[in-house]
Amino acid sequence: MILTGVYSTVIDWIQEGSRVLDLGTGDGTFLARLIEEKNVQGEGVEIDMDLVASCIEKGLTVHQGDILDGLDQYSSGSFDYIILLGTFQELVDPNYVLEEVFRVGKRLIIGYSNFAYWKSRLQIVFKGKTPITDSMPHPWYKSPNIQYFSIRDFHDFCAYQKFFIVEEACFSKERSVSMWPNLFADQAVAMLERA
Repeated sequence: MILTGVYSTVIDWIQEGSRVLDLGTGDGTFLARLIEEKNVQGEGVEIDMDLVASCIEKGLTVHQGDILDGLDQYSSGSFDYIILLGTFQELVDPNYVLEEVFRVGKRLIIGYSNFAYWKSRLQIVFKGKTPITDSMPHPWYKSPNIQYFSIRDFHDFCAYQKFFIVEEACFSKERSVSMWPNLFADQAVAMLERA
């Protein structure tokens, strides 16, 4: 579940009139808002046919398929921004997906849940179980997530992959978190460029 504050932050970061591809578009509510508020040329990719139908009803251009199928349809440099909110931790091969993302787009905006959030840590220590929180609401056996990582892990990943973090914001519920975000934020969003 992506927080409203994350969506508002992403909208603030995107330049007016940009070309945007939203991977994992869902029902299209966010993409429609982005088009309305920032006058972007927006497209989406969504695997769920019912959600694609919802997007089409909103007048959006959305392709049905998984993320890799969606990226394969585009030539290099097609977009200014690629948006990947809440689906990065569901990817089987995130390295390959990001190679394709940076082939197709200049900047990536990525949102994810922080596995090192204090409530998650307490559940692991005291219950000895995989945590269930507002941002990770499913038990492990029903979760779409296959990658569990923290904000600090994400920073290490970016350094290893030579991605530059242009912008970053961390949240707990709807509040922005600036002090010790790896402990106190349950979600983060970052804008990346290739270094």
